[in-house]
Amino acid sequence: MSEDFYHDDPIEEIPRSKLRSQLLTTGAVIIGSIFFFQSTLAGNISLNSGRGIEFGQGVSQAVACSGNTNLTLTPRSSFTNGSPGTHYLQSVTVSNIPTSCYGVDFTISAYNDSSSTPLALFSETSTSAVISNDNGTFSPGIRVSGMTVESGAGTFTATFTTPVALSSSVVKLTIQSGLPFVYQVGDRGPGGGFIYYVNQSGFDCGATYSSTGSPTGGKCKYLEVAPDGWNGGSDPQKVWAVTAYQNTDVSAITNESFPWNSGLGVGLGYKNSIAIVAQNGAYNASSNDYAAGAARAYAGGSKSDWYLPSNAELNLLCLWQRGLAPLVTATCSGGSLNSATYGASSAGFTNNTFWSSSEGSLTYSIRIHFVGGGTTQFEKYQTQRVRPVRAF
Repeated sequence: MSEDFYHDDPIEEIPRSKLRSQLLTTGAVIIGSIFFFQSTLAGNISLNSGRGIEFGQGVSQAVACSGNTNLTLTPRSSFTNGSPGTHYLQSVTVSNIPTSCYGVDFTISAYNDSSSTPLALFSETSTSAVISNDNGTFSPGIRVSGMTVESGAGTFTATFTTPVALSSSVVKLTIQSGLPFVYQVGDRGPGGGFIYYVNQSGFDCGATYSSTGSPTGGKCKYLEVAPDGWNGGSDPQKVWAVTAYQNTDVSAITNESFPWNSGLGVGLGYKNSIAIVAQNGAYNASSNDYAAGAARAYAGGSKSDWYLPSNAELNLLCLWQRGLAPLVTATCSGGSLNSATYGASSAGFTNNTFWSSSEGSLTYSIRIHFVGGGTTQFEKYQTQRVRPVRAF
């Protein structure tokens, strides 16, 4: 291990004869997987100082965010038949990632021995494999295609669908960590839906209102809406409350007096939905016969925090899908259905009215017309469309 070292320069001088003789073996130890984290949360890993990279086994080292826990980096190659056949860098596994590193995204790059420009890894031109880290659930970074990520507890494997980096050219791998990915409106979210509202300052979505608030337990920055077809078809029509509670107040919902397009209602939908479900009965595949129950039963992206949006959150959704500026105090009026302006053209909304999780009175709840933007109260026994959202 005495030969291993950390450095910022991704270039290593390695004799080609020694490198080529080792690259085609089935596996050998990867030495010196050393992360270095500073305020930028970035660092490089030097592999096999002076000996070249071989594939199949990994050796780990402690990193700043992991304390006394070691992380392991393991690259693997694949062989493509031909005349002659070719070995490619196929995948990279990072394992033994502790919870102290959760929320830190990773970027993996590869270099040859003659240039500081990273090699293309997949899709012919993609030189960085960006792995998103959603509280320990790993997935391909936003706007990344051509790579799959298998996520596990404290580990992930990034596999390149069509690898292009020759094993014989890979002399060094680097891994950089960074702050969580900053989503933009219109991006695909971690739950498989669309990001339709961004507030980088954060909005209250949990502890401020209730200990049973959003699982983030406090501030959220994003609202994500379920994709078109989330229910196996068009948005379903559901009553707001089951028969026994269609003339009954949900006492835990406290936003009836808020202006219907007030920012005070942004982040309340999860709490509202939990209260509605507590009153109306358990939600599951066979009993999601009311709006909040149907929204809470959705588990897209393996997320369990989908809910029926509050009126303020639904108003923002209406603004987004019509291509209007996402202002919490704005009225959803104008624009066009499923506008492409903010990326809603694939959201598949129909010319219908949608339920919010906000009450207007004992017998009325609040809905929004997505065609014209009108916000009105409607009897709880009436059916309206449902589209789940989540905050994170």
